[in-house]
Amino acid sequence: MWWAPVSYTLLCVVTVNLLATAGDVTLTWTSPVYPKLYSNDSSVNPLGRPITEDEDGWLGSLVNIGAMVGPLPFSVIAERFGRKIGLLCIAVPHIIAYLTMAFAKNIYIFYFGRIFGGLAMGGGYSLLPMYIAEISQDSNRGMMSLTLNIFWAIGNFLPYAVGPFTSIMLFNCFLACIPAAFFVTFLVVGVETPYYLAGIGKMDKAEKSLMKLRCLGKEGVQKELESIKAHLKKDDDGHFSDILKRKELRKAFIICIILIVAQESSGSCAITFYLQPIFESAGTNLSADISALIVGVALLISSFIAPFVVDKLGRKLLTVTSCLGMFGSLLMLGIFFYIQDSTAQSTENILWMPIFSLIFFIISFNIGMGCIPWTLCSELFPNNVKQIAASSVSSTCWITTFLITRFFNDMNDHMGRAGTFWFFAATCFASAIFSIIFVPETKGKSFSEIQDMLKYGNPKKKSSSENPSPDIVLNDVKVRTDKNGLK
Repeated sequence: MWWAPVSYTLLCVVTVNLLATAGDVTLTWTSPVYPKLYSNDSSVNPLGRPITEDEDGWLGSLVNIGAMVGPLPFSVIAERFGRKIGLLCIAVPHIIAYLTMAFAKNIYIFYFGRIFGGLAMGGGYSLLPMYIAEISQDSNRGMMSLTLNIFWAIGNFLPYAVGPFTSIMLFNCFLACIPAAFFVTFLVVGVETPYYLAGIGKMDKAEKSLMKLRCLGKEGVQKELESIKAHLKKDDDGHFSDILKRKELRKAFIICIILIVAQESSGSCAITFYLQPIFESAGTNLSADISALIVGVALLISSFIAPFVVDKLGRKLLTVTSCLGMFGSLLMLGIFFYIQDSTAQSTENILWMPIFSLIFFIISFNIGMGCIPWTLCSELFPNNVKQIAASSVSSTCWITTFLITRFFNDMNDHMGRAGTFWFFAATCFASAIFSIIFVPETKGKSFSEIQDMLKYGNPKKKSSSENPSPDIVLNDVKVRTDKNGLK
């Protein structure tokens, strides 16, 4: 059974994914908190006054400013001291952020907590996919990587399930327990990745790490260890300039950057940040709390789809399917708000459309665009520039998210709610076209094979370039040639 050799690998993956949950709680934290901070009831609102629309915008977007910076310090830590130390360090600002906001009485303390939480979240998005990819086998790397999607979804779901029914203080104290649990568990269970250990010349420790991860003896891991050595032997010290100079790395970088920008320009973060306010403005029959909770359940359930099909269907098909599904759902949501805001027709008979559209959007997002860009980022780059690329892509992600969430309300004011969702829909459609043409399929390929695919385009092209001495026929006799002529 495949289960036995990956049992400890799976344990490490599940443990490290607690950090993913802690990070994505930060994204949907605002949805149940906004109604409390807008309240005039001092027993509900610790500020003692309703927040302004400008403060609303900063609470939603400041987390992204922290996330822009987060990849840089934690990447340096992971490169110098190891992936395990880097991940453990990320838990600390998460704990500080949640405890700070639990006892905040001033809007600026909330701002501080949001920035600090964003700092940790940005670091997590940079290191988590890399750690999981480096401890997984080629045959199940896709499935292992996309378990992130499940735990991200749990993080997104928890604020909808807990936040509306607890005080801000209890809510944040509860959230602080998640990174604390990760820190203690991963400190005991987690192992350093064999790729990192081999990369710094500690081959004995790399071998022991592989043996523990695969639950095998020395002989059982030798083939994989040799593959890691061969892959690392190709790499010199990497710099960002190497990504720009080398065609295959430049191609990988452009693909990852475009997919990440497309992921956030789909409106995913804006929708999760403002889910309850969206339902309140739609005036659905269900309360905003219950509607948001239903969408959160859909988000959680749908997150289990991608890990079990990604290594069968492939990254490319799931990405295209995801983009087209998001396009259809956002188009429908835009139509609802257009009828509500710009026509005299009643929406009484179509009040089901907002919740249906958003459930369909969440499911579509979860099966592809929510996770695959991060998986590709961990797969498309060689070890010497992987950290640089991951940090750059992660920072780009959060810059885009900041712009979308900070100006979401402004987009609604100037474009109308229908226009805003149609803009997001157009982005999803363009992303589907881009994915069909440019996104490579990495299913079942080793890191070395992925680099060859990017460099040579296909195996045939590679073999011909590596073997420039063709056979020719002379007087019906096949003769071998070399660069200097006939042999």
